[in-house]
Amino acid sequence: MTDFNLTPNPTFKVDVSIPRAGDSDGVLTFTFKHKKRSELEKLEKALREASEEQLSSGNYSNLPMADFLREICATWTLPDELDQESLITLLDNYPRAFDAIATAYTKELMAVREKN
Repeated sequence: MTDFNLTPNPTFKVDVSIPRAGDSDGVLTFTFKHKKRSELEKLEKALREASEEQLSSGNYSNLPMADFLREICATWTLPDELDQESLITLLDNYPRAFDAIATAYTKELMAVREKN
């Protein structure tokens, strides 16, 4: 009998290394929501469109990235609630956090495993 289902677990945990200026990377554990590929593509499209709109208007905000992260993140190991305000604070204070989180999510979702 196989240990496999067509329906994956609704969430999965990943340790994410977040670059910090003048310090070693901070590790934050996220519980991510499993998204179907079609759902992820819609989220990525919405993020691209919001980013392009910001570029054309000249008004920069971390809001589109925070909204994207709210859609894929269920919880994190910080004592702060995982909400729009805390995500914007994280993105403001650690500019590489979005890339680190989104990359870790995509790698785990697509099962891109790195060998040591």
